[in-house]
Amino acid sequence: MKNDNKYPNKGIHKFVQDYIRDLPDLHGKTVLDIPCGDGRASYEFIKKGANVKAFDLFPSFMKLDDIKAGYADLAEDLPIEDRSVDYIICQEGIEHIPNQLQVLSEFNRVLKKGGTLLITTPSNSHVRARLSNFFLESDYWKRMPPTEIDGVWFAENSSDKLYFGHLFLLSVQHFQSLLMFSGFKTNERVRTKIGNTSLVLGVLLYPLFAFFTILSYISYRPKNKHIDINERKEILLDRVKLNLHPTTLFCKHIFWVVQKESNLNEVANRLKSMQRN
Repeated sequence: MKNDNKYPNKGIHKFVQDYIRDLPDLHGKTVLDIPCGDGRASYEFIKKGANVKAFDLFPSFMKLDDIKAGYADLAEDLPIEDRSVDYIICQEGIEHIPNQLQVLSEFNRVLKKGGTLLITTPSNSHVRARLSNFFLESDYWKRMPPTEIDGVWFAENSSDKLYFGHLFLLSVQHFQSLLMFSGFKTNERVRTKIGNTSLVLGVLLYPLFAFFTILSYISYRPKNKHIDINERKEILLDRVKLNLHPTTLFCKHIFWVVQKESNLNEVANRLKSMQRN
């Protein structure tokens, strides 16, 4: 690695870079970087002393001289042993994959208990994206919804594999549910770049967001009486807070730090216990 200016300090990378640099020494820790892209996150983790395993659908994109990227497809099983990594960094990858629950389940499998997943993805929940979706079913009013014209970003001539574009953008509520179903607990929602349009519209429309969010909570709270009322309230109030959180309404990207809390079988048992008898 040549210097700290190897990668431009802009976009979502700036926030990821700052977060990794604030982590403690990582000697003895194993990090999975997928998709690793040009190696910008791997670069930061190596500087912290971590052992980095880098994978990408296109390993040739890697720019680092002292680490070789391997081939892996997020849409398939990962070539990593069970419970073998301490950290995973998944930067701008999950929005390209149709089966996102499978991706997160694989992350659960390869992480050690208590391991950390740093994950970023464009947000479909900031105010501008919500209004654009309302009118156009697109996350940006200047952009048409994904079509066959631009829905596929890369295709391999030697196979039938397709690398989709932003075809599977996530809202924060959907993302939170996927994480819960995959055994993860959200520890931190990192502030990313604030959209000026979302900020202006969000301030103006915040009373409406608050009114309808609280109205929905009051209406839905009496349902599912087979679940303990305190547990029910806790779950639903967390979603109220998430819907009204500044990072949800104003930030262009999701950047969440989550922890593996349960194995998949433990999650399944908990969910089964919550079903009606």
